[in-house]
Amino acid sequence: MPKITLTNVTVSDAYMALLADRGIDYWFANSGTDFAPVVETLAKAQVLETKTPTPVTCPHENTAMHMAIGYFLVTGRPQAVMVHVNVGTANGMNGLLNAARGNVPLLFTAGRTPTNEDSLVGHRSLDIHWTQEMFDQAGMLRESAKWDYELRNGQQLETVVDRALAVAMSEPMGPVYLSLPREVLAATIDEFTYDSPTRQHAAAPPFPNADAVDEVAALLAGAENPLIITNSAGRNPKAWHALAGFAERYAIPVVQYRNRYMSIPTNHPMNLGYELKPLLEIADVIVAIDVAVPWLPAADKVRDDAKVIHVGPDPLHSYVPLRGHPCDIGLACATHAGLRALDEAMAEHEAPAKGRIEKRRAALAGRWKEMREGWRKRLESVKSETPLHPAWVTHCIDTIKDDDTIVIKESPLMLQFIDFSRPGTMLNAGAASGLGHGLGCALGAKLAARDRLVIGTHGDGSYMFGNPISAHYVGAEQNLPVLTVIFNNRRWQAVRRATVELHPEGYAAKNKRQPITFLDSIINYEKAVEVADGYGEKVTDPAEMVPALERGLKAVTVEKRQAVINVICSA
Repeated sequence: MPKITLTNVTVSDAYMALLADRGIDYWFANSGTDFAPVVETLAKAQVLETKTPTPVTCPHENTAMHMAIGYFLVTGRPQAVMVHVNVGTANGMNGLLNAARGNVPLLFTAGRTPTNEDSLVGHRSLDIHWTQEMFDQAGMLRESAKWDYELRNGQQLETVVDRALAVAMSEPMGPVYLSLPREVLAATIDEFTYDSPTRQHAAAPPFPNADAVDEVAALLAGAENPLIITNSAGRNPKAWHALAGFAERYAIPVVQYRNRYMSIPTNHPMNLGYELKPLLEIADVIVAIDVAVPWLPAADKVRDDAKVIHVGPDPLHSYVPLRGHPCDIGLACATHAGLRALDEAMAEHEAPAKGRIEKRRAALAGRWKEMREGWRKRLESVKSETPLHPAWVTHCIDTIKDDDTIVIKESPLMLQFIDFSRPGTMLNAGAASGLGHGLGCALGAKLAARDRLVIGTHGDGSYMFGNPISAHYVGAEQNLPVLTVIFNNRRWQAVRRATVELHPEGYAAKNKRQPITFLDSIINYEKAVEVADGYGEKVTDPAEMVPALERGLKAVTVEKRQAVINVICSA
């Protein structure tokens, strides 16, 4: 095997060279005193022109973690994050949880407070080095990382890095954690040799069991009202195409329930929207694809005799402690492989079921048309409302984007009023409901696709959670002009709604100003981007929505600077 040898280097030098060799393009960093060996490595690389991942200074860990997530969602390549010892790890947990629940691989690393009080290079030199040390730094995140380790010495560096990346990229994918003690990074190595390319690779994803596939195919072929439910199948572009073809061939409606990615084109004839109840109540065979919560047991009615099939890398969603959704058959497999296997297995049933399939296709076409006519009437009824209705804001965003635009969703963006015809063009990275993911994810997506328009949509609360000054700083430093649209309803709508649902006749439901749910003390968020020389504008008039977006678009695409459009919304 080809090998590369480095001589007279530090462990830090070898580490960064190895990351670059393994395809890590960017190193998102929020630094501290533990970074000193790596800072020296990067400075040396600038002079000697040696290859390392491109460092990105992130003033907050939320920015760093979600930039890595956004970059992966566009490219399919995991990236590295480094934060400052235990406190940085704690701040990065929000992003780690989103990555874990969203099956996003990333190499999450942190410095480790020096363990030696004297004599070793990199030993403790500040009082904080005593009070920052923990008995088990990784203990705070072990439940949410697929693998964690502390680098012990330079001799094991290649094994450790390769294992981390291979585990992260094996299905079900997810983040891994590596702590890096300062003394280890600062240690010198006379000679460091490693394989290039690596001989450690992610495991091939499991293929669905043939007998189980045949059983599912027979159930679907005999079903009168089969239903596919998903919220994340479209994370993989291969699954997007496989699902579109399978659903259309056999006339099986697809509901994207609380979806995090678009899994089927907006105008696909089997895209039956985002509401479960009408189709769920009559479904006799339900296929839940990459969705941990296909319905709410306490609220949604499912037929007692309905057969339920779960498909995905972890069809039982084993990371969820308590989950009682029926699973008559579980297909553990890469999603696209499962869909293709079902497509092939269904072929032998296609001719006998032809009449049933075509009858269903005709009925669904009528439902499809009726549903979209309802959406059209809804939009018409709210387009002149003040404050602006989210449906109108969404529609206006649709008018200024193209098919290649990437839209980041951390807002009440209403998917009924915006079209997506290509995979990977709608991303919602908040799989653990860790708010503040949108700004970083948009920057990561733009970093991965500099020639494409990226529109980040955020609520006013999630915009604040996203550490906007940190995000706008990175946008300026890295020249990442993103168009940000804030759906500013001046309150914490999710908390307000949950309170009213739980206590419909309670005091809070009758209170026009519920405690701790209002966020209206400041509303001029468009001014935050000005610290980064960006363009900001507030919109209060529905007629000004498209013109304001066009001005923001000009700032982003022509002037190459960030833009924030702050929209005063009703919900």
